[in-house]
Amino acid sequence: MGRLFWKFFFFFFLAQLTAVLGVGLTIWMNNRDRELSGIELSPSARSRVDAASATLEYGGVEGLKHLLEGWQKRRAPQVYAVDETGQDLLKRPLPQETLRAADEVVESTGNRFIKRVQGNDQHSYLLFVPRYEPRFGSGREDGPAGSPPRIEGSPPLDEMLPPPPTNGLGWNDQHFGHPPPPDGERGDDRPPRPRLFHMFPFKPLLAGVFVSFLFAALLAWYFSKPIRNLRTAFEEAARGNLNTRVSKAMGSRRDELADLGTDFDAMTGRLDSLLHGQTRLLHHVSHELRSPLARLQMAIGLARQNADKIPTSLDRIERESERMDKLVGELLELSRLESGVVNLQKEKVDINELLASVVEDAQYEADATHPPTERPEVWFVPNAHFVVQGQPDLLHRAIENIVRNALKYSPPDGDIRVELKHDAEAKRMHLSIADQGPGVPPGELESIFQPFVRGSTANNGDGHGVGLAIAKQVVEAHGGTIIASNRPRTGLLIEIVLPYLTVDEDV
Repeated sequence: MGRLFWKFFFFFFLAQLTAVLGVGLTIWMNNRDRELSGIELSPSARSRVDAASATLEYGGVEGLKHLLEGWQKRRAPQVYAVDETGQDLLKRPLPQETLRAADEVVESTGNRFIKRVQGNDQHSYLLFVPRYEPRFGSGREDGPAGSPPRIEGSPPLDEMLPPPPTNGLGWNDQHFGHPPPPDGERGDDRPPRPRLFHMFPFKPLLAGVFVSFLFAALLAWYFSKPIRNLRTAFEEAARGNLNTRVSKAMGSRRDELADLGTDFDAMTGRLDSLLHGQTRLLHHVSHELRSPLARLQMAIGLARQNADKIPTSLDRIERESERMDKLVGELLELSRLESGVVNLQKEKVDINELLASVVEDAQYEADATHPPTERPEVWFVPNAHFVVQGQPDLLHRAIENIVRNALKYSPPDGDIRVELKHDAEAKRMHLSIADQGPGVPPGELESIFQPFVRGSTANNGDGHGVGLAIAKQVVEAHGGTIIASNRPRTGLLIEIVLPYLTVDEDV
């Protein structure tokens, strides 16, 4: 068990223990006040007081007297009827403290347990049930076993109550069917129980403490277990084991700790992917740089061996250095986009003008690199006039990379079609760039947007496989998506979806 477990345990245990003690002390103080009042405040006492009140009201003083005498013979809880002079209707003695307590209780309880009723003899009677106080000890002041205990402060019950029946059986014999036990077996020699122990609810409090202890331990374990699992997983991740997962260890939990475990799994998965990506990137960069460096060394060696080859070698050195410069520039741009450190300088961009510029540059490059009979054509088909929010140079570069890639893989006399459409309801612009090349195998359609990945159908060694990766990062940075798919007959279709600000359908 860790430190967090004990913190949770003691916090919840003390909280529950405080609640148990508070409730227990409240109940004890309530019972203590009722005990000290000398007045019985129980439902049975209330019902007897109500019965006595109704009898006095409708049956008069004589009816109430007969009722009280009947209750006295049955040894039932006694209702006292005290007039304004302090005399009980049956002439039973009663301590003045009990009378004063009855006056106080009748004021505070709204006549629920004590009632003052006007009799038909011009006297007002106070009806209540005194609280009997159990007596423990060797003195049998409470009367025979099983009889009602004596009222606190009053004479012994054998002076107050009528004698038991004269049928040869004591009161206990008559009611329970067996003679009273001898004095030595009654427990009369037991020491008196302390009054505090009698009044204070020790057993309920001990039960509450035990239950609080149990539930505090369970609750602390419930919270500390997933945190221990997370700590172990973090330690494994710190050692380099990014395959560690904690979602399964969370079980069927559906709380914030389970969400934290899911986020941890997503974090380690992302870190593992990034580390593997960096490893692949380093491998591809070293591979791409190795070839031009080797050609540079060969050109330098040929120039040293033969002075006549110096011009040719210099042309080769210049071409290879430009290729490496282009590669390094693309890598830097891709690294900045992937790291998220690029702060887009967004402005309103006329996407139609941008596309017209890209298409014009691509057609010029096609005219310069292809014979007139094998020259591909780049067509721009505007469906509407769009204005988007973005950084113009990044959008230009992303779209240019896709169009150049289409030119590279298009056959002689092939067409590249750049078309604009829009979804007015979603307020999204759809830009599609389609060629007539060999296309890409279905299993490679998603991977072509990864750095240094070139399709297996690529027949041109020029390029590094970074252009589409840059295009994907630029489009996603502008809140859009990019998707590649094969055309029904032949060729590759790349579609870019971007949010637009305004659209003018009159083109």
